[in-house]
This record gives sequence, structure tokens and C-alpha cells, in this order.
Amino acid sequence: MKVCHVINSLNRGGAETHLLNLCTEQVKNNIDVYVIAIGPDSKLTYSIENELRVLGVNIYRLRGPRAINIFSYFRLRSILKIENFEIIHSHQPRSDFMVYFNKKYSKNLNFFNWVVSIHGKYDTYLDNSFVSKLKIFLFKKIILCWEKADNVIVISDEVKNWLYGLNKKIDPYVINYWIKTKNFQKRNSNQKITFGFLGRLNQNKGIEDLISALNKTNIEFNCLIGGQGSENYIKFLKEKIKKNHLERYKFLGYVNNQDEFFQKIDIFIFPSYSEGLGLVLLEALSFYKICITRNVEPMNELVTMNNGYLFNNLDELIKNIEVSTEEFKIEAIYSEKINNIKKYLINYDVENLYPKIEQVYKI
Repeated sequence: MKVCHVINSLNRGGAETHLLNLCTEQVKNNIDVYVIAIGPDSKLTYSIENELRVLGVNIYRLRGPRAINIFSYFRLRSILKIENFEIIHSHQPRSDFMVYFNKKYSKNLNFFNWVVSIHGKYDTYLDNSFVSKLKIFLFKKIILCWEKADNVIVISDEVKNWLYGLNKKIDPYVINYWIKTKNFQKRNSNQKITFGFLGRLNQNKGIEDLISALNKTNIEFNCLIGGQGSENYIKFLKEKIKKNHLERYKFLGYVNNQDEFFQKIDIFIFPSYSEGLGLVLLEALSFYKICITRNVEPMNELVTMNNGYLFNNLDELIKNIEVSTEEFKIEAIYSEKINNIKKYLINYDVENLYPKIEQVYKI
């Protein structure tokens, strides 16, 4: 089988990480895998390009300014004609639209089957700016394009419900991301507790609640904050930190080495207001880290009171931070949560999830 994945860029994020994992399994299963990136990678973040090339994946780059360059459409059409792919699997709205446009308006391009993966609740991450309003307008057009796909995949039941609210004509397959568990390493419980956050720094991620909660605790702690954000917003966050707490925080910027990040923390706090899946929570669990997260779907499906801590408001977040710090030192409670994490991660094992992708491809 000859499969081509189309994606905006190869900057590592949730969709790109999953793409790398998916390509890894497809190569293992003797599938001829290609990737088309429609835009350039940012120099400020990590690119998965080298890892794809090591796998033997063939990569095309359109190099235009994403989906707004008409020459990129012609270049994509040329590649599709030359390579004669059996499956085109697109992964983000811009990529979805480019595949749809070429499939509909180009002669002799109806030979491939088109699969769309929806990696989040796209319109929930936008603000009220003009650019965001324009994106929402264009996004409504893309929703109609998804109807024309042969199959649609969503990453969680939460995204499926969101999609159903937008377009009841689409009946997607729910296939979660998969992860590989890491070696279990518990830090010395006598050390000062280290909290960690990893994700894009914006209001939706709830990072302000994290700082507000830590401002009101009396415990000794360190806090590592990984992720990119605007200079103004990071300055705003630092101004929220109590002056006598400033030395306890480290803003790491974009984190290339996630293994090193998770090995340095004891408890992972993810106070995001809305996620399609919450891949970073899965990654934290794969390192057997106790997690504190907001009690909303789908995060409360990944983290429960059996394997971590859930909160509904700031007061509960403060309480969870204090309780988790104490229980981290109690071996019986800590070990029970770790064992529950191990049991839960079976649901996200590649052996259980990858075969579902193969079934979707059998159109």
C-alpha cells in the first residue's frame, strides 16, 4: 500500500507527534509512506523531519506560505498525479482543504481514498481578534469539506461530540493517540517537591490558575514551566508570581527534550480549560507522573482520583497541590496511584490502537 500524509508543517505538536508514531508503525508494516508538508517549519521549535527520514519516509515540501499560495495547490496536484497514492491522509484544516480542492477540481485525481484526522476542537482555541474571526469563517467552509472525505478519524469522544455539534452528517471513527511507556523512576521524596507544566502558554491552558494556586500555598516547591508564548504574556505571568517565589520558577521556553523535562519533575499540573485529548497528559502518565488536571472532558478520562487529582476551581486546585505533596511522601498511597496509572495505560497501547487505523484504511 502507498500512503501519503499531508500536514501543515513538521513542527512537533500533538498532530505531528502522532504522525511520527503512525509513520513508525506503518513502516514496520511494510507500507510505502510519504509525507507532504505544505509550509515551512519554524526555527524556534523542534522538527520531526530527521526522525521521519531515519524511518525511510519520503518527504515532499511545498514551501509556500501554507495554504494561501496558489502555487502550492499546483505543486500538490503534480505530486499526487506522479506518485499515484492509494490513500491520502490529511491531518489539519489547511491540509484538509488543499486535498479536498485538488480532489474535487482536478481531473484524474479521484483515484485515491481520502482519510481526514481531526486532532482537536479547532475553533475553541481562538480568541476574539480579527484574524481569529477570519479563521472561524474559513473553518466553517472546511467543515463542509470533511463531508466529502471517505473516512474521518477523531482523537477522542470529546472531539466526536464537538464535531457532531457542528455537522451531524459526519460519522467519525474514534481512535486515540497511542504512547509508549517509559522506565519508572521515582525521585527522592525527601527533596523539595518539583511541579511541572508543559504546553503552549496562553489563557486557555489555565497557567494563570497554576501560578495563583502556588502563590497561596505554604509548601516549599520548585516549578518548571515549559512551552512557548508571547513575550507580553510571559511577562504578565511572571508579574503574577509572588516576589519571594520568583526564584522557585524556571520558564524553559520550547522543550526539545521531553524525557529530561519529565525526569526532573514530581507532579505534573495541567489546568487547561479545553482540550481535544490532552496528549501532554498522556505523555506525563507514560513517565508515571502523578497529574493534577481540571475536571473536564476529556482530561478527566485520562486522569481520575484513582491515579491523580481533579479540580473544579481555584480552591480545589490549591487543596490538590497541598494534598498531592503530602501523599507523594506516603509510599502506600503513591504506589497505589502508580499501579493505577500502569493499568490505565493499557488502553493507549499501540498494539490495541494501530489496528484500528488499518481498518479505516480498508475503505
